[in-house]
Amino acid sequence: MSIEPRARVAQERVLPGPAPMAPETAAQQRVVRRICARVAPEGMDVGVAELPPGGLQVWIDTPAPVGEQESWVLHHRMAREVALVGWHCEADADRLLVLGWSAACLHNRIRLLQSGLRRLTDFEPTAQRAVQLDGRAPDDEPAAQVVSAVCASIERRLRWPERLAELDGFERSSALPHLQLLLAQVAGLEAKIAGACQEHLVMARVLARAVCEHYARHPDLGRAQREVLAESRRWVHASSMITGSAGARPGSTGAGRPHMGLAERRIAASVINHGVPRITPAATPAAVAPRTGYPGFEETEEGAR
Repeated sequence: MSIEPRARVAQERVLPGPAPMAPETAAQQRVVRRICARVAPEGMDVGVAELPPGGLQVWIDTPAPVGEQESWVLHHRMAREVALVGWHCEADADRLLVLGWSAACLHNRIRLLQSGLRRLTDFEPTAQRAVQLDGRAPDDEPAAQVVSAVCASIERRLRWPERLAELDGFERSSALPHLQLLLAQVAGLEAKIAGACQEHLVMARVLARAVCEHYARHPDLGRAQREVLAESRRWVHASSMITGSAGARPGSTGAGRPHMGLAERRIAASVINHGVPRITPAATPAAVAPRTGYPGFEETEEGAR
């Protein structure tokens, strides 16, 4: 009996799996999830996935359906926060699309960072909040806990540390030269903002600890707060004097002295007769007169002390 030979069976084709996500896309996905999770109400999850043409898509992930009006508001709120990083966003009631870098959004971020940096030059609100100890009493808990609570409160009020932490570890780049320049400017301003926020936190820690130490010596909280606040104002005043005089000197090519740190402020406040020429025994009245070209250094009772 003859048997017809069996036909060859083709090998089973193995379909290729999904391509692995690029590292920069995975990093962007983590950043977008952090931002949207901060905006979303507590207990509401946010889904983030890669968009096939390029970019990311974000949606509200909840077991129960969300109303169209609430979904529209949440997605547009997320779009606003994500666009502040520099991405172009499009939102509707169903989802949020996060696309590539936008020159307009990056310019807006630069203006936002510059405005924040100008506001951070004012240390008076931080000093006042720090000496108030966030409404806590040193009698009720250890000084270390009081200082930690004060620093946490100041950090929440500054708001920038939390927003910069969301971008931690994310390398931003672009193939377009003009976007590269904008991203570099953003990175530089963010570094300055981070440094300024750190100075505020250091000042808050120093002042809160000083109030606790003063209170331990004499149990009068109001007196301790006034003494420490007066001392902090001398640091800021000395810093402004040096900054103003550095920019007014003849032949100076720079725009003035850079922002001073807390250690520089305290050293400047401790210098006696700052800005007043030293008088030697052989000096004549004409020799000790203030030199021209140094505005703001006239002989006053305050400057002579």
